[in-house]
Amino acid sequence: METVNYSVKDHIARIEMNRPERHNALDFQLLDDIDAAFTEAEKDDDVYVIVLSGAGRSFCSGYERNGSYYITPPDEGWNTNNALTRLRGIENRYMRIWNCPKPTIAQIHGFCLAGGCYLQLVCDISVAAEDAVLGHMPPETFGRGALNGVTSMPLWQVLLGPKKARYLLMTGRRLNGMEAEQFGLVSVAVPADQLESEVQSIAGEMMAPGGPGFLTMKETLNTDLEMMGVGAMFRVHGYMNALTRMDQGR
Repeated sequence: METVNYSVKDHIARIEMNRPERHNALDFQLLDDIDAAFTEAEKDDDVYVIVLSGAGRSFCSGYERNGSYYITPPDEGWNTNNALTRLRGIENRYMRIWNCPKPTIAQIHGFCLAGGCYLQLVCDISVAAEDAVLGHMPPETFGRGALNGVTSMPLWQVLLGPKKARYLLMTGRRLNGMEAEQFGLVSVAVPADQLESEVQSIAGEMMAPGGPGFLTMKETLNTDLEMMGVGAMFRVHGYMNALTRMDQGR
């Protein structure tokens, strides 16, 4: 794994995104390495909890504009088939974290924007530094094209409620960690110098009961949301996001 630092200690797998010079922007390699790291953590019976974090000054600044599965068109340009195929692959990346059988914690500092915010949304628990910066660009930030319009992540309205989600998505307003906690965008915010110790403490509390309870709990909680239509929301957001790529105008 070239762009992820992976380690296991005391039953906690730590997946640290490691492109600090780009604020851990999600390029082709980093997306592949995150997948590989989660695969490794899932199959390791010694791992009880997974922590996702970022090296350097930020958690993750979003998708890499200079090259990523999400943004970079195929050589032949976007068409209906390859756009839908590409977005289905993006959806699968979100869902493999969302459906991970082991508890997941996002440890957030610095910038956590757009695609970076998507990553923390699909984790079970998100702990942010109070001075972290979270949010999403408004629809017209990059003009017409693949970055314009529908977000590929449907959980904003599910977790924040329509009013708060639309306020953030339609304005591009950014929140600090404390505001993000108040909005329900993260689970809890703590002073930056306490971030790592708080994540360690939460992970320890999650491991204390032991047994297979977390798997059955996650299956039940996720199934509750499936019955509320979350799976279909992922599909339609990916579909509508793919269609915007037909009108790049660039």
